Amino acid sequence: MPPVPTATDPAVAALRAAGLLGAEADAAPAAAPSTPPPDRDVVAPDAPLLLAVDGNSLLHRAHHAHAAGDHRDAAGRPVWALRGVVTLIAGAAARLTPDALVVGFDCSTSSVRREQHPAYKAHRPDKHPDLRAQLDDAPALLAAAGLPVVVAEGLEADDVLASAAALARRSGWRCTAVTSDRDSFALVDGSTSVLRVLNGGMAGSPVLTPRTLPLVTGVRAGQYRCLAALRGDTSDNLPGAPGIGPKTAARLLAAFDGVDDVYAAIDDGREDEVLAAVGPGALARLRTDEARDNVARNQRLMAMREDIALPPVEDLRLPLDLARLQAALGARDVRLGPSLWALVGGAPPADRGPVLPAWVDEVGPHQVGGDEIPLPAGPPAEEGEAPPDPGRPASAGRVAGPAGVATVPAQAPPAEPDHVPMGARGLARARREPAEDQLDLFA
Repeated sequence: MPPVPTATDPAVAALRAAGLLGAEADAAPAAAPSTPPPDRDVVAPDAPLLLAVDGNSLLHRAHHAHAAGDHRDAAGRPVWALRGVVTLIAGAAARLTPDALVVGFDCSTSSVRREQHPAYKAHRPDKHPDLRAQLDDAPALLAAAGLPVVVAEGLEADDVLASAAALARRSGWRCTAVTSDRDSFALVDGSTSVLRVLNGGMAGSPVLTPRTLPLVTGVRAGQYRCLAALRGDTSDNLPGAPGIGPKTAARLLAAFDGVDDVYAAIDDGREDEVLAAVGPGALARLRTDEARDNVARNQRLMAMREDIALPPVEDLRLPLDLARLQAALGARDVRLGPSLWALVGGAPPADRGPVLPAWVDEVGPHQVGGDEIPLPAGPPAEEGEAPPDPGRPASAGRVAGPAGVATVPAQAPPAEPDHVPMGARGLARARREPAEDQLDLFA
């Protein structure tokens, strides 16, 4: 494995000189809270909106979507992903009409998480040179175009998004994270939503809120990181508790507030509560040292930083300067016009129709950068279980009515839900038969 670049690396110095590095971070990610945080303060529905964009995620998506076009500038450098990421940002802005914008990118020269756990993302193949070149060029190009860009030394775009959400909350603003990555589901709370960019464009991508997140994940807002820690994350090379998949993890989190509460029950002689939730096999697997170690490591590495120094929200306000934006992009032979209207304070096109999703019931798998892009049709079956039937109500641990996922007492059988299946089929049905609590799913 090549050595991890340090803060003295020339590339780091260049980013800092260009003003694209956030404040230096501590040596390790912030530890995950012992239990899920309490419900965040809910801001007014008409509060100003900060759009926090995962630049790496969208650029990966744009690269794979448009590589066949092989769009290059006059110098022969690839630009299709650069054009695509600006188009996606403009599309998100047109969908949500935000008041401010910030774009985060991974630090490409060092990784605090890799330093703490060398296997973190170590299995990923080398990026294609055209993708690598555009990832290297994107932060400086977008900054030159006037977009507020943040690269925090040693950290990732997810940390920028988490810090932006915290900034918005402190300022009485709302925040929407724009990403293809599921990790940002952990940010959903009373002031933060996630626009999950999927195949089919912005109109077909769901906005996930505390009321709609359970449709996709089967757990309440504030529990997603516990779900991910138990399940593991193959795209980041982080195994979870062996034999514990998303369905079992969701059942645990229907009965307990967080994974630490599960282990507290096991250690305090209350194993019967865990047994009632998931059965003897899963209980035995959870008790192993390997499961405990994996889950604790995942909680630590999956925790997103909220302490990156960002400008005040007033300094991130839109509109951008159209002439500056087009000049910077034009220097790389990227020509965009009316599609930029929401970024530059223009009027929407006269033929702009209502934004409606185009969900279909069957969504095939598609991998981009190691992340599954479309929502699954439902959680995969555990070993020895039959696959879920999309025509039947969701199982315990999924949505149990407008309040979200019901907390099931350990001694009681799981409550029968009255809502839709999880995943793409559930969202398709939600679109056809929207309940009041689902209307903001496609806001």
